[in-house]
Amino acid sequence: MLLKGVRVLDMSNLLPGPMCSLFLADLGADIIKVESLSGDPMRYFESAKGRSPYFLALNRNKKSIALNLKTDEGKKIFMRLAKNADVVIEGFRPGKVDALGIGYKSLKKINQKIIYCSITGYGQKGAYKNKAGHDLNYAALSGMLDVISAEPFVAGVQIADVSGALVAAFAIVSSLLYREKHGKGNYIDMGVLDATLSVIGMHVAYRSVSENTGTILSGSKPCYNVYRTKDGRFASLGAIEKKFWVNFCNAIGREDLIHRQFDGSRDVMNEVKAVFKSKAMDEWVRLNNKHDFCCEPVRKISEVIKDDYFKSKKMLADIDGIKQVAMPVAFSSFKKLKYSIAPKIGQDTEKILDGIGYNKNEIKKLKYSNVIL
Repeated sequence: MLLKGVRVLDMSNLLPGPMCSLFLADLGADIIKVESLSGDPMRYFESAKGRSPYFLALNRNKKSIALNLKTDEGKKIFMRLAKNADVVIEGFRPGKVDALGIGYKSLKKINQKIIYCSITGYGQKGAYKNKAGHDLNYAALSGMLDVISAEPFVAGVQIADVSGALVAAFAIVSSLLYREKHGKGNYIDMGVLDATLSVIGMHVAYRSVSENTGTILSGSKPCYNVYRTKDGRFASLGAIEKKFWVNFCNAIGREDLIHRQFDGSRDVMNEVKAVFKSKAMDEWVRLNNKHDFCCEPVRKISEVIKDDYFKSKKMLADIDGIKQVAMPVAFSSFKKLKYSIAPKIGQDTEKILDGIGYNKNEIKKLKYSNVIL
């Protein structure tokens, strides 16, 4: 495993931080999820059959310690764990960890090479730093919603939070490589808003020199859009390159449309809409397979789960009755990734404390004092 032996303490909740540590966990890092005595709020989000599939998908391959960080003993335990950790992840408001005495400066005194990643909505500096926020807010403030559609809507996918998780994971792995080369730790200040802006970087570049919002990628041209089919389904057409648009026009017998690939006029758009409504989705799939013009069905998740393509690539793992998306890359150095179910609150508390020198009586007292669960 690529990150075997890397020890991570993750104090974050909800999505960005846990998804960041999920990437590390899937690659073999040893993740200890540090939770409050009531647990990560995601445990109770959109529950199905008494469990939250969201939480289970984000927190597989991790251990859990339930710890009251507001107590002196709780902080002491955390510091003992941090002394031998490689990475710490936190998602509190700016200043919170410093007030608790478990911030980067405090940890660096006992662990010079620690990599400390703070994942917040707006970063540690700037006018927005103390604002509360969620994915939708970051997508709105960054301009992402403006890029997605002329009329803003809730996408249903946490694009901003996922962007933050990916950027944070990249920063952590980069810092691990830097530490290996130079022997130094790092403090990472990662704001989800900033990460979201980076995702739409090419759109920012374009809009900085053009007032045109009806770009090819916005669905304003006939060659790149979603169309309703005869049977009420939807097909995605991505014929941006000339050759694919020519293939499409030839396949439907409309060579007269070849020169109108980027004509977003109502007449042309309506003509293409009418063409798609003339055939059922299965017909479009067969036609695309024959003529190659980048046309695929818009599918429901229930269909994706049953797709033999993903099964053949082992992209879907069945973990305790829950379908989860596996690590989306394959490595030549090892053939199979291992997955374990997400832990219950404080499931590993006693074992973790035993590993850093606490005996049974001490652990019992900590439970009685509401320091641990």
